[in-house]
Amino acid sequence: MKKNKVNSLYIHIPFCESICDYCDFTKLQYFRIFAEPYLNKLKEELSSLVENKELETIYVGGGTPTSLEDDLFLELLETIKPYSHSVKEYTFECNPESLSLKKIKLLKDYGINRISIGVESTDDKVLKSINRHHTFNDVKKAINLLRENGISNINLDLILGLPNVTENMLKKDIKNILSLNPTHISCYSLTVHEHTVFSINEICPPTEEFAYSAYKMINEILCKNGYVHYEVSNWCKPNYQSKHNLTYWRNEQYYGAGLGASGYIEVIRYKNTTNLKEYLLGNNKKEEEIVGKKDLEEYQIMLNLRTNEGIDLDHFINIFNKDIYSSHKKVIDDYINQGYLKIENNHLLATFDGMMILDKITLDLFE
Repeated sequence: MKKNKVNSLYIHIPFCESICDYCDFTKLQYFRIFAEPYLNKLKEELSSLVENKELETIYVGGGTPTSLEDDLFLELLETIKPYSHSVKEYTFECNPESLSLKKIKLLKDYGINRISIGVESTDDKVLKSINRHHTFNDVKKAINLLRENGISNINLDLILGLPNVTENMLKKDIKNILSLNPTHISCYSLTVHEHTVFSINEICPPTEEFAYSAYKMINEILCKNGYVHYEVSNWCKPNYQSKHNLTYWRNEQYYGAGLGASGYIEVIRYKNTTNLKEYLLGNNKKEEEIVGKKDLEEYQIMLNLRTNEGIDLDHFINIFNKDIYSSHKKVIDDYINQGYLKIENNHLLATFDGMMILDKITLDLFE
């Protein structure tokens, strides 16, 4: 198989000012005594990892990258600078309460052109109940500051299925989000992970029925307002898809650096350690998976069907020398007849209802 150039880089900053009750990402309470050596090790890792300096996308996530103090935030930007000169999309995740004017000006100066804000809910009481430390008004202020300083490509994250949030409350959330006119909206259904406060307090995730009904309502409202449903949990204004995340969903390769980060280079999918002590000792890698041909086929199916691009049937034949439609004709035709799949312009696509049962569809296509 031809060696492909790696065009995307994900960088993980695990520090947060506080830990949200639902969060299962690799994260730590922010302390400078840990952040300083972490940035040093991150610089070393990037130097040894990133071979292609002509990257197309960089995504800095967390944790909360903007939780770093100003001097360390500047150090982070300087660390990434050698890899960013040709980047088309450069994203930073942030929380509104830590997005100061000084940090926004630094982001602009260093070429960041896309911001992803963790809103999660627009109801201040709900935010307080899940240990978020911002208000909806803070979100408005942050967005105004970003636009005033020349950063207008903004994603807003929302969580579906938070405790005691009804469908009507969620509808109000969507209305509030739309009032901010973002270019991109992500809406993720709540998952309750072990060892989180939600798990300890025995909070239940939303039922499948509630999640389906809520996603359908959200999709109808956003599509009526000019947004494109281009991935299971993501909507955007035309031409504002996340280029970086499309790398994942197209099953393309990417570098992953930092605590708990995942990457995919040549035939290796890897995950870094989530243990800060090990990371600071330079013991980065925790897991590695060698991707064989069958694995690659399954990743291609599973990831491509998440988007409105679907599976390019000709491209699939070119990569795998296999016609997925002919080899799974009965399964695919059954799902087409039930309204879960469709074929358009020689692409196999999931309908909205199909996206809601993708796990089942992909398992059937793996057989």
